[in-house]
Amino acid sequence: MKLLFKLFKRRPASLKMAAVIAAAALSVAANAQEQPGFYLRQTSLKTNLAALPLLVANAAIELQPLEHWSLSVPVYYNALDWFSYDAKFRTLATQPEIRYWLKGNLSGLFFNVHATFGWYNVAWGGDYRYQDHAGKSPAFGGGIGIGYKVALGDGPWGLEFGLGGGFLPLHYDYYYNIRGGRIAGEDSRKYFGPDQAFVSLTYSFGKSKKTEL
Repeated sequence: MKLLFKLFKRRPASLKMAAVIAAAALSVAANAQEQPGFYLRQTSLKTNLAALPLLVANAAIELQPLEHWSLSVPVYYNALDWFSYDAKFRTLATQPEIRYWLKGNLSGLFFNVHATFGWYNVAWGGDYRYQDHAGKSPAFGGGIGIGYKVALGDGPWGLEFGLGGGFLPLHYDYYYNIRGGRIAGEDSRKYFGPDQAFVSLTYSFGKSKKTEL
């Protein structure tokens, strides 16, 4: 709780934006059950196994308000160094995505449109570490992707793979990469390239619920 309080105190505007994104996702799920012709066919809980070796804890929920469409909302978090102070990938981020499935049962091939929003503090063992400017300029952009999901047997478990690319305007400070290193400068750049990769273990449940027209 103390950590959450500090985050809200230091970054109120950005956290409000993150809260709006999360609230919008939940609103879609709630409204889907109330609108004629909408139904929640499946709900999936999942974790991105590809992020775990980076010490990035993560979890996601996926909802299916329409037959060929779903909404996936993951959260990523890491507050640890990579076994030494000068190497790290600290982040608090989300990457909500709207998916279109060629099949209507959340399996097989899908395409997505996604947004990216997150704070970062990264270092690769070089002379500098990089952090969003003043702790108040999180990465915020978006892109498109493609993926595929397969079932693991006849049960609720599945495995999905995906890659995506997009655009991220970045405004960051860079510090001398030593313990207590002072700020060395400020910069900004426009990143265009890969921004999404996942190998996710999924657990799906729920039955079709369709309202009358």
